[in-house]
Amino acid sequence: MRFSRAKVGLLTLSSAGLLMASVLPIVHLDQKTLDTYNEYVEKFDKEVANPYYDTGRMWMDSRSCCTKSTASLTTPMVEARMNGEIAGGSIHHFSGAMHIPGGTIEDVRHVMEDYANYAKIYKGDLSRAKGTLQPDSTPTDEHYQAEITITQNTIWMSVAYNSVYDTHYIRFSPDRWASTSYTISSREWHDPKNESAGLYPDRDDHGLLWRANTYWLVRKNGDGIDIQADSISLSRPIPTGFGWWGTKRSKDAVSKMLLDMKAAVDAIHHKS
Repeated sequence: MRFSRAKVGLLTLSSAGLLMASVLPIVHLDQKTLDTYNEYVEKFDKEVANPYYDTGRMWMDSRSCCTKSTASLTTPMVEARMNGEIAGGSIHHFSGAMHIPGGTIEDVRHVMEDYANYAKIYKGDLSRAKGTLQPDSTPTDEHYQAEITITQNTIWMSVAYNSVYDTHYIRFSPDRWASTSYTISSREWHDPKNESAGLYPDRDDHGLLWRANTYWLVRKNGDGIDIQADSISLSRPIPTGFGWWGTKRSKDAVSKMLLDMKAAVDAIHHKS
């Protein structure tokens, strides 16, 4: 399976004020496109996620900055794994990692399950969230279904999605933990400023966020924890001038996720 490289760029200020999500035509997520995306996710599970579950090895372990000690990585390191087009859509996958001195696995677990405060923790990206613990949960595999309203407001456009996720928080050992989350549905609001206008049908909208898979890998390391965040998202084929969206929902978003997590973990210790 080969992917062509996406053209990524920013809108010019002269045209930015004229462009909103509504300018784009409504598009349908074809099943073949979704299947290709799911194949990409399955490949990531096999080659990256599953080996971590078994060994605790992270992507950051292979980077030149961290060959001696991952504990030195106290600011986010983010790289593209895939940021390009497939037939009928585009995949944006970025990995990010950092070390949080003084942090613990329980801190991250607390932050991830604190759905009521997601709008504060991930300020600017989410407007609200709620999570429901599922009946098949166990102490080592906490299973949630989460409903999250994702918002993006820039000088170019405003858009909001009501997304439902299936999420597992898994404790593999005292020193190793992971969160895996995938989209059940992602529905765009007709008007991000007026929810009474309703939602587009799932898979039939402007196509800026059709699907998303998010992974958090956390392990104890010395005085704190190493964390890795992977964001894999599926969107429409990239229209000319809209490549910035793929970057916004990937590289910039992953870096912010890591920094938001660090801030939330640090806040726990400041309170104690």
